[in-house]
Amino acid sequence: MNRLQLSVSVVACIASMFGAGCGGEVTVKGPPPPPMPRAEVVVAAPPVKAEVVIAQPQAQVVVAQPQPVVVAEAPPQEVLVNLAPPPPKQEVIIVQPSPAHVWIAGHWHWNGNAWIWNAGRWEMGRAGMRWVAPHYEARGGGWVFRAGHWAR
Repeated sequence: MNRLQLSVSVVACIASMFGAGCGGEVTVKGPPPPPMPRAEVVVAAPPVKAEVVIAQPQAQVVVAQPQPVVVAEAPPQEVLVNLAPPPPKQEVIIVQPSPAHVWIAGHWHWNGNAWIWNAGRWEMGRAGMRWVAPHYEARGGGWVFRAGHWAR
């Protein structure tokens, strides 16, 4: 049985589902169908182990030029505290980073609930301004704390 005959037999059986018998004759008109393409068998090569190379990131050094900071300073607020600040702590002043840096001494700062120590630090000076250190003064049965600030 060739392919055309097989196809005809299949069509005849499908036709039986609609009332015709499988043994009936089916006439197919027209040219025979084109030949079926030949299947090619491809044998894959065995898998190759992939080599993974992890590149180490290269460090880059970026030197940024310091930019002047322009800050509009408001006068510090005075805070009345019923508890005197503790005595100042002794600090070691490290080497000045540059002649333009100003030492801001450590001090006790009132955070609203307790005195907190702010360690001293070098800060870049501001053109035309000077650092006014924070201070405390006894007034009205308590202590008035005035935060440090830059002033002209």
